[in-house]
Amino acid sequence: MSIREALEKVIFDQTDESTVTPLSIRLPNHLNNQLEELTLTLDKSKSYLLLEFVKAGIEETNNILEERAKNPEIAKQRDTSNILSTKPFMLNTNYNNDKSAHVKMLENNEAAAFYSGWKEYICNLQEGDKVYLYQSGVGFVASGTVTGDLIKSEYGGKPDAKYSKELKDFKFGFKAISAKEFKSLTDGGANFRMTMVQLSSKQRHALDDEINKRMNAINSK
Repeated sequence: MSIREALEKVIFDQTDESTVTPLSIRLPNHLNNQLEELTLTLDKSKSYLLLEFVKAGIEETNNILEERAKNPEIAKQRDTSNILSTKPFMLNTNYNNDKSAHVKMLENNEAAAFYSGWKEYICNLQEGDKVYLYQSGVGFVASGTVTGDLIKSEYGGKPDAKYSKELKDFKFGFKAISAKEFKSLTDGGANFRMTMVQLSSKQRHALDDEINKRMNAINSK
């Protein structure tokens, strides 16, 4: 791992793979028998195989949900002419597909999405909207307010494959607010696998309060 990669992981990636959560499940007998067969065939423990199965299942489910979230018409669903109708949004940072995209959003203080079917979500952001960046599997890691015009740029060797908008009053570096904590703070949830989701005013205020609290905790050290 290069020095840059190490720094990026420390500064921009809050994924914690050093701790585990105990989980108890009940398997039907026929599945348990198949698992036993695999442990003997592969010379691997049950816990190891179950972990790998869960990882693969989550990845495939994420791919299915992401494909269903693809919507090139999203930019046409909002009237952005009314500057008073600012809204709060949660934006997934694309961490599962490209860690560098996640890092760049935090480095550049920006909201971004990639490729046709997803990048159009950024067109739906207008001046003054509040955006909360969400890292899959971790939580809310940054927030900022939309400013400036749409920026189109190259991504993955394809011209105009990335759409982005700058975020001012950018806050990051606080301990991520997990999906579980978000539910506790707001008494509700959200579709965390969508590229971009509009949040309620209650959710916005709860996130702002919690982010400010965590930023103050950092600054007071």
